[in-house]
Amino acid sequence: MKIQEIEFNRRKEMSEYLTATHMFCLLTMMFALALSKKMFLLENYNSGLIRFLIFFGAGLIGFALIAIYFHKNISLEAAASFTWTDFLYISFPLVIAAITLFTAGKNFNQADSVLLLPIIITSSILGKKPGFIVALLSIALIYMEKSTRGTPAELLSIIGENLILISVMLIVAWFVGAHADLDTRYRQRLTKLASTDLLTGLYNYGYFQEKIDEYVQKASATHPLGLIILDIDYFKHYNEIHGHQTGDFLISAIGDILNTKVSSSGFVSRYGGDEFVIVLPDTDSTNAKQLAEDISMTVSRRKFHGGEYQPEGKITISCGIAICPTHAHNARDLIKHADQALYRAKSLDKNKVEMYFSVFDSLDVEANEEELLNSIRTLVSVINAKDRYTYGHSERVTEHAIRLATRFGLPQEKIHLLGYAAFLHDIGKIEIDREVLNKVDRLSNKEWKMIQDHSVWGSEIVKAVPKLHPIVPVIRHHHENFDGSGYPAGLKGNEIPILARIIRIADSYDAMVSHRPYKKPLSVTEALEKIKSNSGTQFDPELAVAFMKIIQEDIKNRDSWLYQK
Repeated sequence: MKIQEIEFNRRKEMSEYLTATHMFCLLTMMFALALSKKMFLLENYNSGLIRFLIFFGAGLIGFALIAIYFHKNISLEAAASFTWTDFLYISFPLVIAAITLFTAGKNFNQADSVLLLPIIITSSILGKKPGFIVALLSIALIYMEKSTRGTPAELLSIIGENLILISVMLIVAWFVGAHADLDTRYRQRLTKLASTDLLTGLYNYGYFQEKIDEYVQKASATHPLGLIILDIDYFKHYNEIHGHQTGDFLISAIGDILNTKVSSSGFVSRYGGDEFVIVLPDTDSTNAKQLAEDISMTVSRRKFHGGEYQPEGKITISCGIAICPTHAHNARDLIKHADQALYRAKSLDKNKVEMYFSVFDSLDVEANEEELLNSIRTLVSVINAKDRYTYGHSERVTEHAIRLATRFGLPQEKIHLLGYAAFLHDIGKIEIDREVLNKVDRLSNKEWKMIQDHSVWGSEIVKAVPKLHPIVPVIRHHHENFDGSGYPAGLKGNEIPILARIIRIADSYDAMVSHRPYKKPLSVTEALEKIKSNSGTQFDPELAVAFMKIIQEDIKNRDSWLYQK
């Protein structure tokens, strides 16, 4: 159960008890009035029926007002604040006590002791100060009820006659109020403890999950909600070298940086392990990205113990960003998309800030095709769950392929289609068992045939969406070799669609430099040598030359350990 719900239930139970107390107070006053000779001697009440109707009507109105207030104010939103209306509602017994005292007090012994009731109720709910205020008001009511002349001497006389009762009122207000204040302070401390990460002092995962729905509900196109999920790069490597205690110091230090960078309107939570999440109300994609880049730069420039032994030569972070309602309309999808953006940042080149992007978002489909497209989205999600490598691989292949097509001078329409094809080129792997995809040992002939068939299966899947028809042959033939030795059709040279030839290079390069269960990655230099040696056989030679130039330029221009191996 969420902390807010627990507090709501506590407030609800307290209001139920308070409402029952109000009912009893009202009944007490009604009985006191009914038994009061003063009331029934009033000349206006000659008819017994009229007296009964007025009496019963007043009581019914009182009960109705209490019930209406109770049902209007018992809500999750009302539990978050306390208003003057609440104070007046809690003070209701004081009004009842005053009416009872002035109308029927002389007919009952020790009638003024009824004033203890509002003191106890107010002190137990609101604490010492409001309790003392009600106690002083009650003492004033005693004086008003007993005073005839209003002189100081009479005041001292009344205090003297009611000293015990007055003392009890003040003691009850102090003791019950102090107990209520103590309970409130400890409850606040426990609530804070329950929502705080002990290592960093930031909010914890539970608090984030509790609050994110609330923030998403308030988000709109004019007041967007930004979500950043960030992760310390190579943290496992850092922990293994320096130990978990030093790793904890690093997590705490990163948390301090985040806390200073995020404004009070948003909040930072530790998401788990070495991951953090930042919630940013009224923040669009531009401002969210600026903040993430500022945090990333601050972290990379800070000197941390042992940072020089990291692969980048320093401590770095990767960030994934998603915006509500631009990228998602509910909390679940917002978190999922920010996480996908983070994974893209880490899978492409770490130490990056990535905004969520899906090739599907820019695809304009007919209404009757939306369901098919959603099915393909689901298939992609299933593949990601079966083989997380596929997701990072598809993202990287898409980036490499688009850069190569741009360098080669292809028209924008073809580059647009290439983005879809590159991202979906492995969608046929949905038909292959997880065990086969991640098998370390040599594949059997049957298993190898399944791997070869994935390009055909993938083309059949996307064929169901008419808007994707142009990329069907691209997906089908992205494993064809330039010399005709590939599969599934053994096409060669220009028989192979140019987009498929581009994906062939990008796909092979990423497979070479990436870690897979069945092989160790090659260095960038070794991968480029392989592309060069297979130019004209496996790869289109013109495209191979253009691709190698792109990567060689990256080696010169980019400060990334990946290109320095």
